Amino acid sequence: MTTGKVTTDHGTIQHWIEQRGGTPARVKSTGDPSGGGMLRVDFPDRRGEDRLEPISWESFFETFDERELAFLYQDETADGHESRFSKFIERAHAHSSSSDGAGHGHKPSAQAAHSGPGKGAAGHKKPGRPHAKA
Repeated sequence: MTTGKVTTDHGTIQHWIEQRGGTPARVKSTGDPSGGGMLRVDFPDRRGEDRLEPISWESFFETFDERELAFLYQDETADGHESRFSKFIERAHAHSSSSDGAGHGHKPSAQAAHSGPGKGAAGHKKPGRPHAKA
């Protein structure tokens, strides 16, 4: 099983997303004029584009930090292909970290693992909508 990594480092997150052709986004109607909303990564070939709206990296990371999120991601699939699996999690649930903010060896939960790589899984919400703070 391929393990995931966890980071809060803005540079690492932006590089990983852009390297895979993604852009910062939020779910439409979850933000207010000052920003916020449910964060997502929008990939060009992803279905459901009509539900997302692009946001700036500044707005993305402002919301990311305000909500005390961490980025769970996978570099490669089990068969060695580039993975696009990612998920926003609460920092309190990010068990491992290193000095650069990138934890290594953190295994995704069963809920995270089921969405699989290459499906634009970024930001799937956990039950109870923990990231939809008003």
